[in-house]
Amino acid sequence: MTKDKETNRDNFNKKQKGSSRNTVKKVNSFLLCVVYYGIRLYCFFSGVRVKTVNKVGKPEKPSIVLCNHGSFVDFIFLAPLLRKHKPNFIIARLYFYNKYLRWLLKNIGGFPKSMFVMDMESTKNCLKVLKSNGILAMMPEARLSTTGRFEDIQSNTYTFIKKSAVPVYTVKFSGDYFANPKWGKGFRRGAVVEAELDILYTAEQIQAISVEEIKQGVEARLYYDEFEWLERHPKIRYRSRCMAEGLENILTTCPECNRKYTLVTKENKVFCEHCGYLTTVDNRYGFTEGFRFKNFTQWYDWQKALLTREILENPNYVLSSRVELRLPGNGNGLTRHGGQGICTLSRDGLTYEGTKDGEIIQISFPSHQVYRLLFGAGENFEIYDGEEIQYFAPEEKRSAVEWYMASMILHDLIK
Repeated sequence: MTKDKETNRDNFNKKQKGSSRNTVKKVNSFLLCVVYYGIRLYCFFSGVRVKTVNKVGKPEKPSIVLCNHGSFVDFIFLAPLLRKHKPNFIIARLYFYNKYLRWLLKNIGGFPKSMFVMDMESTKNCLKVLKSNGILAMMPEARLSTTGRFEDIQSNTYTFIKKSAVPVYTVKFSGDYFANPKWGKGFRRGAVVEAELDILYTAEQIQAISVEEIKQGVEARLYYDEFEWLERHPKIRYRSRCMAEGLENILTTCPECNRKYTLVTKENKVFCEHCGYLTTVDNRYGFTEGFRFKNFTQWYDWQKALLTREILENPNYVLSSRVELRLPGNGNGLTRHGGQGICTLSRDGLTYEGTKDGEIIQISFPSHQVYRLLFGAGENFEIYDGEEIQYFAPEEKRSAVEWYMASMILHDLIK
């Protein structure tokens, strides 16, 4: 690499680490209103109704608000309850790589976090919000739900809550996942989203109880299962021309032939490229009567059990794929092409061998650093290295969810 290229890369890394660009800002009320009403209007015309319940009135300040995370647009469902109180949000650092999106997110109260790694910049911003007598809003699961059920929360989140010694509120969402699922294509008409604001702990209670008691309380309050919720709402019906489209990006294995990555979807039907037609998704996300699984959560659990057994029975288990490496964008995009190579995941951790900006490199993340590999359904899997994302797009895009499942199983097995 030439000296000029080394200098340019150093300058780029310094810019990425420049705290001044990522420091939490005071909320621009006018801009927040424009964004909020613009997206609410879009939700309305998309056929999504939002019902809110406020059990506490005006939240105390400073305080922390914890929310479950079933939909990409949960912050819009949260806004009717908290918008007037100008909360600050923790948002995945990926979205701050684009300079225009970064400007927007900062001005409506957001600041970045490198998910599942130590991030001192984010911690300092959290403390700044609380010391400024503000409201810190976070979605502690730190990723979208894969199947509309509660995902686990890292232990350091509970430690932070304990040390903050401020009141803790929760906003519990229901129906948000079905309105706009991680794997789906757009909103579903007829969707109903419920959002309920309530207090979980006072400041005095936070100081008096243990971290483990905080954990138990948060998990009990934020626990959700969208299919359980839907059973309590028998009148809800979802309408979409593509109810099933995208399911192949969270379902890896055909239950008829056990082949992987042979599933395809069209409109409301699911097919296997080897077996043919399998089932149809109805207007309540259920499968055709008589099919092996009642819904996609049962299918997902079955395939995860298969993968768990495979990992347990094979001490030399390795998941490997050719990938495109994408890195933080240069300001105009979220990511840019960074290279290509091979990723492997095993009990030892995650390794990438290939090119990065023209250099041949090897990047390794030991197993204790691989808590969960974030994934985009049918797109990629990713991990943060400090403030730089390592965004891997595998050759078989449908395999992204398997990298997520395998990372979870391996981490929990080793732990």
